Amino acid sequence: MASIYILIFNKIFSRLNRPEIPFSERHKPCTLWHMRNNSLLVACIFFLLCGVVESLVARHVSPDLQYRLTILICLTSGTALTLLAWSNNRTQFWTAVRAGWPLLVFAMLAIASTAWSIMPQSTFLASLALTFFTLACISLVALSDWRSLLKGITLACLMIGVLSLLLIPVGGLMTEVHEGALRGPFSEKNRAGMVYAIGAVASGGLAFTARKARWLLPIPFFLVLLILSQSGTSTIACALGLAALGYGELLRGKSSRLVLGVWAGALGAIGIFSLVILNAEVILDALGEDSTFTGRDRIWPAVWWRIMESPLLGYGYDAYWRDGSYGMAWLWYEAGFEVYNAHNGWLETVLAVGLIGALLLTWVIMRTGIAGLTGLYAHNDPRRIAIPMVTMIFMMSLTESAIGGPEGPAWLLLLLISTASALKERQKHAKKSVYSDEIIAKVQT
Repeated sequence: MASIYILIFNKIFSRLNRPEIPFSERHKPCTLWHMRNNSLLVACIFFLLCGVVESLVARHVSPDLQYRLTILICLTSGTALTLLAWSNNRTQFWTAVRAGWPLLVFAMLAIASTAWSIMPQSTFLASLALTFFTLACISLVALSDWRSLLKGITLACLMIGVLSLLLIPVGGLMTEVHEGALRGPFSEKNRAGMVYAIGAVASGGLAFTARKARWLLPIPFFLVLLILSQSGTSTIACALGLAALGYGELLRGKSSRLVLGVWAGALGAIGIFSLVILNAEVILDALGEDSTFTGRDRIWPAVWWRIMESPLLGYGYDAYWRDGSYGMAWLWYEAGFEVYNAHNGWLETVLAVGLIGALLLTWVIMRTGIAGLTGLYAHNDPRRIAIPMVTMIFMMSLTESAIGGPEGPAWLLLLLISTASALKERQKHAKKSVYSDEIIAKVQT
């Protein structure tokens, strides 16, 4: 990890005296590194920010170090990447910041929640980590293009997958609840399942956008790991993501085909939903789940009851589940067992920062989905990959606290693709504006 930061700071200081970029060239993506180097940078940062290092330290050294290490990694990664992106191309960096404004507003809301938090110190530290985590993602997008992002994410997930297999003899399998499920370097199987699902969809997206079939080869590897993890939510999310990816590739290009395809997809989704409802018990048994969703039917009503007491602002960012919180003790009593999160990203967000925060995340997901639909019209526009990504993340958020941060693979992916989609749109408009100014100047001369 230290070598990564040394490399980043060396690049920063070597580029501080870089000449200013001409206005007509500002719309172009950054060229500090070639795509291969950008992909390696993305892979290293994704590996760091999805929680691998702190989970291993907590398991093999001390659980008390996990939270502190998460904050340290977020602070150092955010600082290093922000300085690197700013020194490389300031215009590109500020464009990325403007593209990620809803995420920054969400981080500021988390900081502001310290004022009404039931655990102010925990809220302040977690919101600080969230802010630098967000800056790291925005800066990483400013330094990369879509293909390098997808390639880096795929490489990171491959590294985690190989590491998961190597760790099987030394704690890589669950031993208490869900005995025998593959958890790899993480503390539980669901986060591992998220990484494997993300790797499968990112690999497929890279194969289609880069038009290189060899990137389809990692998908079976990720699917095997997903089955070994016994993560039902991630399995369903991965299936939906891959289905959306393939369906989008069939429809893209022609508007008439796209409109008919959307209607057919909506009807198909309704049919599949009805089939799932009618055969819920069979499907749950096949996925290794029960009708209570592993006790979630007792967690969600208890969380909802607490939300109704403070729906607008919540109880403070990342404060409700900290040691010493009266809310967590009350939920343990109501659920009848120990629980450490809401097991629903939307309930978790409202519990932390209220309906205001949930509305911000809703806007982020809707904006990203719309950008993905726009990308289906263009020729090989990588923004179309946002559709399967958002589909997968939304599914994960329904039964896991996958969004809202301050860290985690699904949250990390959402920040990257939402910022990248908005940045691509801004670059497109900026490019048109520059060309229009050049045409006007030629006409006048």
